[in-house]
Amino acid sequence: MDEPRMETRKIYPSKREFCQFCRLLYERRLAVGTGGNVAARSGHRIWLTPTGISLRDIQPADIAVVDANGILLDGRPSTKEAGLHLGVLRTRPDIHVVLHVHGDYIIAASLLLKPGPCALPALTPGFVYHAYPLAMLPFMAPGSPDLAAGVAQALSEPGARAVLLQNHGLVTVGKDFHDALNVAEEIDEAARVHVLVGGKGPAISDRHIAWIQSFPRG
Repeated sequence: MDEPRMETRKIYPSKREFCQFCRLLYERRLAVGTGGNVAARSGHRIWLTPTGISLRDIQPADIAVVDANGILLDGRPSTKEAGLHLGVLRTRPDIHVVLHVHGDYIIAASLLLKPGPCALPALTPGFVYHAYPLAMLPFMAPGSPDLAAGVAQALSEPGARAVLLQNHGLVTVGKDFHDALNVAEEIDEAARVHVLVGGKGPAISDRHIAWIQSFPRG
């Protein structure tokens, strides 16, 4: 009788955990000010960060609870990127968390890179394991239908875990917060390396990429 409830706790976060991870993103400098936004699936509802509140300050009562169509059911009005998050979650029933972060090195790297299906070179083993190849979309206005559609399309393939947004940031997905955050941190590190070496560092070879990616993800 208890097994389904135990599994639910593993997949879906509590509102307290949601807020803790929002603050963690802020503390890791993956978001500043009121930038960055988060979505998490909770049964048939979606939890979204509210508009106009920093990730460092979100409380459980602030969380925007919406249905699959984005209709607000409880909490404060949701982020203007709600369409982005909802589009990804509709496209990918296998994932439960979407992070949209604005790390400074991530944005800086996006200015040095060209949009395409493999924008960031294979610079670190962790990045290769978690997120390579990493596509980047050309700049589109935040909160726009074009951006929401572009991100949903980029993350529609099974196994896709992240997409860079030129001049804007990064979107990562995962089965839970830990999964999505691991991807974001590995990309942040690779972006930092790319910027620190001026975009001139040697990439990991195809042979070694294949070896790194041969290990199953936990």
